[in-house]
Amino acid sequence: MKVLFLFSIGLLSLYVFGSPKNKNFQSANNISIEKTKAFKILKTKCNVCHVKQNRKKVFTLNNMDLFAPKIHKQVFIKKRMPRGKKIILNNSDYTTLKTWLKTLNIK
Repeated sequence: MKVLFLFSIGLLSLYVFGSPKNKNFQSANNISIEKTKAFKILKTKCNVCHVKQNRKKVFTLNNMDLFAPKIHKQVFIKKRMPRGKKIILNNSDYTTLKTWLKTLNIK
């Protein structure tokens, strides 16, 4: 009787909430595609200097969303980053970063 009850609860939860594997996979894919593209830019064009000069603000996949408002401000508002003449962001890089920021409702 307990087994039947637990089985019924399990089926009911799948009906109400859907399959957790499918939901996580779908939402992770929608976000991670843009986030992954943005991280590639942060890793190759920003972390190069941050590792040497600003170690507290080295970007990772785990912390980049926390830094998103500051990235937006420094790159798009103040236009202070990236510094120097060696590393530049091209139009595609700017578009990728803007798209990622929009997924976080930062415009």
